[in-house]
Amino acid sequence: MSAGNSDEFARFAGAVARELIGDPNKALSTSKELRFGDRGSLSVDLEKGTFFDHKANEGGGLLKLIERETRRGGRDAVEWLREHGFPVEDRDAPHRTSHGPQQSDYKPQRYDIGNNRLPERVPDGGRLTATHDYRAADGALIYQVCRWEWADATTEKGRDKTFVQRRPDPSKKDGWTFSTKGIEQIPYRLPELLEAIKSDEEVFIVEGEKKADMLWALGVPATCNTGGAGKFPETLVQWFRGARVTILPDNDPQSHKPDGSPMFHPDGRPVRPGQDHAEKVGSKLINTAARVRILEIPGLPLKGGVDDWLPAGGSAEELYRLANAISRGVAQAPFESKFGAVMWSELDAPGPAHRWLVKNLLSVGETSMTAGESGSGKTFLVLDMAMCVARGIPFFGRKTTQGGVVYQAGEGARALRRKRLYAYRRHFQCADKNVPFTLLERPIDLYSGDDQTDAFIEEVGALGRYLGVPVALVVIDTLSKATPGINENDSADIGKVLERCDRIRRATGAHVMLVHHMNAEGARPRGHTSLLANVETVIVTRKLEDRHDRDGRVLREFELRKQKEGEAGTKTRFVLPVIDIGTDEDGEPVTSCVVATPSGAESGSPTGKPSGIQLGGANQVGLRVLYDLLAGEGTGFFAPPELALPYGARVADRKAWSARFYEISRPEGFDDLADDEKETSRANLRKQFERVRDLLVSKGIIGLDSTTAWATGRPVMGFGPPPGFSTRKPASGPAYAPPDDIPFAE
Repeated sequence: MSAGNSDEFARFAGAVARELIGDPNKALSTSKELRFGDRGSLSVDLEKGTFFDHKANEGGGLLKLIERETRRGGRDAVEWLREHGFPVEDRDAPHRTSHGPQQSDYKPQRYDIGNNRLPERVPDGGRLTATHDYRAADGALIYQVCRWEWADATTEKGRDKTFVQRRPDPSKKDGWTFSTKGIEQIPYRLPELLEAIKSDEEVFIVEGEKKADMLWALGVPATCNTGGAGKFPETLVQWFRGARVTILPDNDPQSHKPDGSPMFHPDGRPVRPGQDHAEKVGSKLINTAARVRILEIPGLPLKGGVDDWLPAGGSAEELYRLANAISRGVAQAPFESKFGAVMWSELDAPGPAHRWLVKNLLSVGETSMTAGESGSGKTFLVLDMAMCVARGIPFFGRKTTQGGVVYQAGEGARALRRKRLYAYRRHFQCADKNVPFTLLERPIDLYSGDDQTDAFIEEVGALGRYLGVPVALVVIDTLSKATPGINENDSADIGKVLERCDRIRRATGAHVMLVHHMNAEGARPRGHTSLLANVETVIVTRKLEDRHDRDGRVLREFELRKQKEGEAGTKTRFVLPVIDIGTDEDGEPVTSCVVATPSGAESGSPTGKPSGIQLGGANQVGLRVLYDLLAGEGTGFFAPPELALPYGARVADRKAWSARFYEISRPEGFDDLADDEKETSRANLRKQFERVRDLLVSKGIIGLDSTTAWATGRPVMGFGPPPGFSTRKPASGPAYAPPDDIPFAE
């Protein structure tokens, strides 16, 4: 067969793509084209048998897709098709006869033959020749790997085979479903494996259930993963804790590209699937198992394994002797992030017993939610809590259990890295310390499919090994950013997301915290009630607009609204002191905040009320708008001498002030109002602004002339000195000139 002629394989395109990549994106796929990924970036043409990756800007025929996903090119790719049950003809093979099924015999649909229902990929006449049970630690059957064979005169041996997974399903006539989607993989012969580890026996990891069974027949503990080389999911690692492991790779030849040229890794090593699989498994187990080593059995034929060595005279005794004599250790593989991981040291560069993670607040290995309105300080609070876990220090007097932290910042990652984390490190003087904290700057999609959840689990596990400490806390900030396209009020949609969060929690052992927004009324977290019902802890933050600490800082508080393992209803107040972190390219100060305990007694008590005029509601909004204009480039100007204001004071245009107040105060849905309703709304806003303006003038907080407004510097609770008052010398800047293009006047 000509390896490059994809038309000869076109009829297999859909089945091969599903086998290699998984389920397609149903919303974007058609009868002629399958689309894969959240945005359908990879397309497979079912008529032509070709693919194209729009992100990588590459494509080709079916063999190239197989090579790209399996690193098996040329004839190896054709062999891959045969191994997975696709009847393909090789022109170098003897001419086909009438014996055995012809190409037209291949039918991808399922058949029912008595009580032996055949899966897809198995042609009519296929025979079940072997089954391998995957059982849980308690012996319960979870799924099977089954081998089917059938006659095929086009192959060298006159027969072909494939391996299919199935799980028990009482609703089916034959008791099986040919799908294990959603089932967590486990090692083969898990109950026996755990007994061997408990007895401190050497455990061998091989490729394939047949090899494991052959070793067990000799009394040698052995296991494997489902799916063969290249597939060792993160969920398997936990079962090898404390084990002494020896990995037995197959002696695979170097893989080749479709043009026949050999394939190499980026570091120059040849691509050899069996040996590469052994290295991958070893690097994953190195920080979990007690010892990991690799034994390449001498004298194996090409593509051979321990199942060839044993019949040729190998023995259990010789296997142990070779393992002790010539096996080699495993080096930890370099970490490669799929989510833009930023290590702590790189921030400046371009079912167990109940335990507390944070005493009386967060439990180890469970799920929580922290919600709050914009400006309530929820992200500052969650970041502070995460840093307390990473550093092993108390959080508001609550003891923490130190562990690794992965902070997935799908929203505001740049500000989090460049400002908030920088302010934290500077304030707490911990920039040079080894803190097991990692920031993921790229968003995750927990709604559209399982692919990114699987990759995220892999990455968290790899980060734990890289950091040298298990990840104890995973933060998803925010839930809405991590669920594009979701209907938050649909219980089914929410259920899918919570199930994927639970998979992350179970696979990594980490506590998963979701950061979320409040509903429009600010009464509860946004979305369907099942969201609150299915997390163990709910924390709500709020800003107490009219309350301040002794230093005049606005108070915020977090309330433990739900607590599965403790007492709910407790409230703790905090403030966000401003931290100076440098200057920008224009020499202007750059600031951020950190979380702190309020100073002294809080306002409302005899000793805690700060000095200054107290404003609320629209009056506070009006003054805040004026402050923003005074500080803004192009909206705030140095006062002219004739106003006789303090040196460095700034002024803003009165029309700009009223226009900005109107802009942020107009009601929701204003654009949909009728013209007369809009005019009524404008009139009401003008009256409101006039009341605000007159009150601020009457209290001596602001001053006015015919065209400008300014702040007098009189103390106001929650406000610092007006912009410009703290400068000793005003910088050079434009003199004020009244604008003539602002539409909203007083």
